[in-house]
Amino acid sequence: MDIQDWFKMKNSYRHLFVGLSILLTVSSATAQTPVKSESARLFSEATQALSRGDYFTAQNQLENAVNLDSTNQQAGLELLKIYFAQKNFADAAALAEHLVQIDPKNENLLIALADVYKATENVDGLIDIFSRLIELSPDNANFYYDKAFSLSLKKDYAQAQKMYQTIEKKFGTDDRLFVAQKDLLMRQDKSDEAIEVSKDYIAQRPESSQAPLMLANVYLDLKKPKLALEVLNQAEKKFAEEAFIPLTKADAYKMLGDDRLVLLELKKAMRHPDLPVEVKIRSIYNILQGASDEAAWRAAEELSEILIELHADKASAHAVYGDIQLQKRNPEVALTAFRSAVKLDGSMDFVWEQLLRLEVSLNELKSAQKNGTVAIQKFPTNANISLFTGYSFLLDKNYTDARPFLEGALNHADPANEALMLEIYSSLGDLYNALDMPAASNVAYEEALELDSTNTYVLNNFAYYLALRKEELNKAASMSKLSNELSENNPSYQDTYAWVLFQLGEYEDALQWIEKAIRHSDNPSATLIEHKGDILFKLGKRKEALQYWQRALSLGSSGDTEKLTRKIKERIYVE
Repeated sequence: MDIQDWFKMKNSYRHLFVGLSILLTVSSATAQTPVKSESARLFSEATQALSRGDYFTAQNQLENAVNLDSTNQQAGLELLKIYFAQKNFADAAALAEHLVQIDPKNENLLIALADVYKATENVDGLIDIFSRLIELSPDNANFYYDKAFSLSLKKDYAQAQKMYQTIEKKFGTDDRLFVAQKDLLMRQDKSDEAIEVSKDYIAQRPESSQAPLMLANVYLDLKKPKLALEVLNQAEKKFAEEAFIPLTKADAYKMLGDDRLVLLELKKAMRHPDLPVEVKIRSIYNILQGASDEAAWRAAEELSEILIELHADKASAHAVYGDIQLQKRNPEVALTAFRSAVKLDGSMDFVWEQLLRLEVSLNELKSAQKNGTVAIQKFPTNANISLFTGYSFLLDKNYTDARPFLEGALNHADPANEALMLEIYSSLGDLYNALDMPAASNVAYEEALELDSTNTYVLNNFAYYLALRKEELNKAASMSKLSNELSENNPSYQDTYAWVLFQLGEYEDALQWIEKAIRHSDNPSATLIEHKGDILFKLGKRKEALQYWQRALSLGSSGDTEKLTRKIKERIYVE
């Protein structure tokens, strides 16, 4: 990943960890040998935990190690990696700055801090770090290039150009300098000069396949695909084995709207052994960008099949294939692909998320419970993983085990992500009701409705559980009525409204709504049939009520079978 990719990363996670201003208060001057020894022991244990994939334990041990001895660089760097992987850049920055302050001439620490600044787009911080690195290692060209690029990001183009002149004078002209100068000119909208630099690159480096590719890409940036193709076709004759030529030709044909030739060139590139897997993956998604037609999806599927054929040992290839299959509504195929991906490489949290989401949706709850428990050890602060692991237990009616996962999802979720927060609160409402915690359930549902007052699932469940408890029945009626207005002919919602009306004693209206629910159900459930029997009984139609209760029992009541049996035997309504 280059510096441009790093700058695309955004900190979307809220602050989750102990403040490092407290964590790092132990100074090296006051640290005693026993303290350092204990810190070293904790670091050793953390290393073992990391090797087992137990990141939660490792993080705790590393934080304790740094808390005991803030000069423990090994522990600090390992903890920094964890924070960075979690996108917890606030703590990562504080820790990296602290480590640099202790050892300001340590290149590895400065580079680590630069990585954090890249992620947080701290351009001024980057310029300062690279200036210090240049002082420490004046013969390392990378630091000069990084500083020049940082200056260009700040739009200090004059200083960036001076830095490139320094590079040329000190290190000579290489491929990277041509590319950097071209990029600097393009950022300033000096396209003619950028073309000249590219042509000069070709003239000075006739043996380099990168030179014509750079010129072709300039033409593509300028929306001149035909000129790009002229350059690429000439280059292809000379550099037949260059993997990026067909890839770039595909970009040109896409700009020209020739889908057939786009796919042809992409297939060439996809089968090229020297083209990195990550580039192949990006190419697959590029053809889908802005496209919704079936042809684009067929092309993506074909390319993903080639990808998985040639790179069966790469988790990312399976993940992409799974994603394409999921988008094409082949969930079983996608599930197999995601399982292969996590088996090959368990370090990609987004793949675990997809896997768990699919397993829950396909009702493979035991597998989701097992995989979720593994995933949460690797990503203890990932709210989505916690949520879907919690779902797997909740839907399996294992409420006690569901609780820590769903509450963990709430603790680690980004409050700004309202869609996720809504899912969490609604699931907690269901959970707390099942655990006979009505007050907590009501609070969770209220929080969900604060986020979306027209969410029919929440409106329905909240109303139904209030009706079962005979609490706030007028509020329940209002919510249930709204859910039916927002989602017409939903038998579950109609049943809820019938039951609320039943509890209010409005039996005639309740009968109308339960009959609607039965009419709109393909296979009316035992609960619906039993509810109609209850309503009929209250209307004095005892013979009909008995028939419906008997029918409900024959269907296999999903509720209290003992109570239903008593209704039938004693021919009375039982609360």
